[in-house]
Amino acid sequence: MLRSEIRIWWTRSTRMLTGAAGTGVFAVAGALRNRWLAQHLDTAGIGILAQVMSVQSWIGTAAGLGLSLSVARAVSASRGENRGAAPRAFWAAMTIAAATGGAAAVVGLVAAADISRLVLGTTEYAALIGISMLGAAGMALWAPLQGFFAGRSDVRAGLTFALAGGGGAALLAFLLVPRFGLAGAAVAVTLLYPLGLVGAALFHAPAHTEALLPLPRPLGAAVSAEAGGLLRVAGAALALSLLDQGIMVALRVHYLKANGPAANGLLQAALALSQQVGAVFYAYLGGYAFGKISGLAGAGPIRDYTQRHFAPIFLLAVAAMALAAAGSTPLLRLLYSHRFDAARPLMALALWGELGRVAVQVAALGALALGGTRLWFAIGISQPILLATAYAYFVARGAGEQSLPSAYVTATWATLLVALALLARRGVTLDGRAQLLLVAGCALLGLLAWMIVNSSTG
Repeated sequence: MLRSEIRIWWTRSTRMLTGAAGTGVFAVAGALRNRWLAQHLDTAGIGILAQVMSVQSWIGTAAGLGLSLSVARAVSASRGENRGAAPRAFWAAMTIAAATGGAAAVVGLVAAADISRLVLGTTEYAALIGISMLGAAGMALWAPLQGFFAGRSDVRAGLTFALAGGGGAALLAFLLVPRFGLAGAAVAVTLLYPLGLVGAALFHAPAHTEALLPLPRPLGAAVSAEAGGLLRVAGAALALSLLDQGIMVALRVHYLKANGPAANGLLQAALALSQQVGAVFYAYLGGYAFGKISGLAGAGPIRDYTQRHFAPIFLLAVAAMALAAAGSTPLLRLLYSHRFDAARPLMALALWGELGRVAVQVAALGALALGGTRLWFAIGISQPILLATAYAYFVARGAGEQSLPSAYVTATWATLLVALALLARRGVTLDGRAQLLLVAGCALLGLLAWMIVNSSTG
C-alpha cells in the first residue's frame, strides 16, 4: 500500500515538475526579455507595453471563445468508447477559432487608433495596437489546441510552447528592441503565441493521432454538429474570461491615469513576477489534474480527489510565494533593474493575492464536473466583481499605488470563501487539516506582506 502511494505521488510530482519546467522556461525567457526591455524602455515604457498587451490578451481571449475548457472536457470524455468524438470536437473548435481570430484581428487593426485613445489616452500608440493583433489571432488558435492537450493530460506540450514561444519572443526582443524601441518590443511579445502554437503542434500532435484523426468530412457539417455543445460550455468560460480580463484592463486604465505610466510599469513587474510563481501550479492543475477530475462522477470521488491534492499543493504554494516575497528585491533587480525596487511592496501584496488564487483553483478544480457550468460560473464571476468593488474601496481610502494589489488580495481570498461555501452545498469540502493549513498559510503570507509594505513605506 505504501509503495503504491509513493508511486502515485512520484507520478504526480513528475507531472507537476514537467508543467513547472514549462513555467520555468517562460520565467527565464521572460526574465531575460523583461530585463532587456527595462534597460531600453524604463518603467514608463514597460507601463505602456503592459497596456498594449492587456488589450491583445482581452481581444485574443474573446476570439478564442473559451474553447480551451470545452475542448478539454470533450477530449477527456472521449477516452472511453466514443473515441471519434475527439477529432470532431477538436477540428470544429479549430475552425471556429480560425474564423473568430481572423475577424478579431481585422477589427482590431481598423479600430487601433480608437483603442489606443481608450486605454492610453492618445492615438500615438495605434501602431503598437495594430502589431498586437497578430498575437490576438495566435491566442484564439491556441485556445482549442491547449484544451486538446489538457484533455489528453499532456503537460509536455506546455513545455514546448514555452520553449518555442517564450524563447522565440526573448530572442526577437534582443534583436529588435535596440533599433525599433517600443515597436520592436511589441513585435517580439506579440509573436509569442504564434511561435508557441506552431512549436507545440509540430512536436506533440503526432503523439495523439488517434484523437486527431480521421479529419471529419465534411468539415462544415462537423462544425454545425459540434458548435452548439462546444459553445454552451465555452460560453460560460468566455464570459468569465472577458469579464475578468475586461475589468482588469479597465482598472489598469484608471490606475495608469491616476498614478502615471511609471507606476503602471512597477505594478506590471509586481503582477508579472507573482503570476509566474502561480503559473507553476496552474500548469499542473489545468494541464493534468483538470483532465483527471473531469472524468469523475459524483460528489464523493470529486471530494476525495480535491482533499488529496489540496494540502500538498497549497503547502508548496505557500513556500513558493513566501520565498518570492522574501527575495523580492534581488528578484526585481535581477529580472528588471534597480529602478524597479519600488515595486517590492506591490509584489508582496500581489503574491499574497496569488496564493489565494491558487487555493481557489485547487478547491474548485472539480466544480465543472460536479455542478456543470452554473456552479463553475458562480465561483468564477465572484473574482472580477469583488476585484472592482475592492479597488473602488481602496481608491476612496487613498491607497494610491497600492490600491490595485490590495484589491487583488481582498478579491482572491473573498472568492475562496465563496467557492468553499458553494462547493460545500454540493458535498465537496476540505478536511480539518486542509482548513488549518489554509488559515495558517494565509496568515503567514499576510504577515510577511505587511512587514514588507511597512518597511518600504517607513
